[in-house]
Amino acid sequence: MKKTNRIALGGLMAALSVAAMLMTGIVPMADFALPAIAGIFLAPVVVEAGYKAAWLCYGAVSLLSILVAPMKECALYYAAFLGFYPILKSLLERRRSRVVEWVLKLLVFNACLALITFSAWLVFRFPGFSELFQSAWWVLAGGLLLFNAVFVVYDIALTQLISAYLRWFRPKYILKIFK
Repeated sequence: MKKTNRIALGGLMAALSVAAMLMTGIVPMADFALPAIAGIFLAPVVVEAGYKAAWLCYGAVSLLSILVAPMKECALYYAAFLGFYPILKSLLERRRSRVVEWVLKLLVFNACLALITFSAWLVFRFPGFSELFQSAWWVLAGGLLLFNAVFVVYDIALTQLISAYLRWFRPKYILKIFK
């Protein structure tokens, strides 16, 4: 693929990601789904243009999301995990051991989840948040297990989407359009 085509694809995917982030104010109850969709648009950039272009695209979409997205917590979800995970996923999957790969993925996810939780707590100062840690730790542990289960499903679904892109969409459309 020519350099101009890679730039065009990166710009198109960034625009689609920003459009998904702008929809956070329109589509109710899509606080996690729309940032995840916006992050998925970066997978073709990794495949076609490489990691450098994908990180640049992620940075631009993160900055624009923080500035213009109506739901700032969705911009936080994108910037703190859902935006860069499709890029990081391909790097983590280069490991020879599936166990090491999944341990690293879960470590990254839980670190980002902690970052999001504590930054939201510091910014929004939810009353009773400190007491929740002390008295209802079992609720937090259950929530953590639920979030980890959802992450595993998300990772598997993302793998399936990337595989479909590589096997079906890329040969049928991308390679014909961007010769």
